[in-house]
Amino acid sequence: MIPAHVPDEPPLTYADSFDVPVLFRNGPAKKPRRQWRTAMLKPWAGSGGFPAADGWYVSTTTWREIIKAAIEVGRDVTPHLRNQPRYAHGELVARVAPLYAYLGMHPVMPKYPVRGTKGRRLTLNPVYAYSTERSAKNAAAYRLGMTMAEWACRSLLGLGQTEHLELGGPIPALLNTFKNPKNKLPDLWGQHQAEGLYWLIEAKGGDVGLSTLRKGWEQLAAGSKILGSHTHRTILVGACVRPGDDLFLTIDHDLHRGRAPLASVGFDSDDESAVGPGNLEDHLGDSDDALIGAARAQMLTYLALRSLPPRNCARCSFPLTARPVVGAPG
Repeated sequence: MIPAHVPDEPPLTYADSFDVPVLFRNGPAKKPRRQWRTAMLKPWAGSGGFPAADGWYVSTTTWREIIKAAIEVGRDVTPHLRNQPRYAHGELVARVAPLYAYLGMHPVMPKYPVRGTKGRRLTLNPVYAYSTERSAKNAAAYRLGMTMAEWACRSLLGLGQTEHLELGGPIPALLNTFKNPKNKLPDLWGQHQAEGLYWLIEAKGGDVGLSTLRKGWEQLAAGSKILGSHTHRTILVGACVRPGDDLFLTIDHDLHRGRAPLASVGFDSDDESAVGPGNLEDHLGDSDDALIGAARAQMLTYLALRSLPPRNCARCSFPLTARPVVGAPG
């Protein structure tokens, strides 16, 4: 039970903004040194590319962007919402409810403040700390890891739509290999348009330590072996948080050079797929159809959440009063 002296707090809302410390490293994963408050953080230099050097960075984002990442990770949900809206409602709740249930926000005073940051960071709330059993914590760690990996790869590094690797992977000829449940493979793959490369992505969440990161690197190595001699990049994202601590990310990456990048195979999407591979929001600057399609997709997601019966909303402990926003974070 939550102790009586712990004050009650409202859940996060779409408009809430906060800072996410990021430890960026080129090469195999090392120990995630917990320096998110004492390190001299540098602002993340925009979106859509890698920072100039390894080290500690900080990025300011909104709860709306985190929820958006939770909804979109692994595939575009728009066709599902159109074809099976009632089942899709349930999936949306399953993706976002753990985040609302276990995450909160608190003020911080870093040793080296960064201009333009909010002075607030995500943390685990008392529900997680006092009222959640081990199995539920493991499930929450999975959802947190997948969500933050999606947010980091797309909002910070400029990756396009992600796909669950267990759906088949980027090489049709190796479909069964990627689908084989006996193979310990990474979670996601995607196409980075600027690099012209496919990425393999492994997500880890919770109290992420060196042993967890090493397991993730082994999963990436197994997936990289399947891709063989094709040039690609591997990305390991650790969403590290413990009760009483701030959430911070580790991003470890490696470039595997081969004879040539993989040819583009695109992604399955809805009628708007003609604008290019990936999620509709990856192509807002390419065509009016992409902009209209992205607005419609976000409105569809919003209406799906908004139409849930009030009793279900109360049970899942998250508000559905925010309006969708198309385009840049915030």
